[in-house]
Amino acid sequence: MEIATLWPYHAALMIPGFLLLLSSSLIERYLKRKRWWLNAHKMTGLFGAVLFIAGLLMANYMVSVSTGVHFRVPHAYLGALIILLVVTNLILGYAQLKPTSKTAQIRSAHRWSARIALVLILINIISGLLLVGIL
Repeated sequence: MEIATLWPYHAALMIPGFLLLLSSSLIERYLKRKRWWLNAHKMTGLFGAVLFIAGLLMANYMVSVSTGVHFRVPHAYLGALIILLVVTNLILGYAQLKPTSKTAQIRSAHRWSARIALVLILINIISGLLLVGIL
């Protein structure tokens, strides 16, 4: 198998993951007055992160069966950074739910890492589409 036949599976995991993470952010921003917002925010964020991790595993498999050379393009480096941000953001999100003297700082870090991750994800989607020749 080669990248040309496997990249759609990678994209099929990453794009819904991005949409769930974006939805999680929008729920937090615009639906806080709803009683259910926090549960919806947590679930969409968690499922988005799970899809991202699955997409990472698919990318790893895809490269392993084709060239076997990981981290040969900027898309891969940026993807690794994004995965770290997404996982860190999950940890920060759950950490802020336990009130401490650092809760406000944790909340701020959670919000900013989410914003940065979403922007980087958009950039990486474009770089991935350029990589496979769609853009």
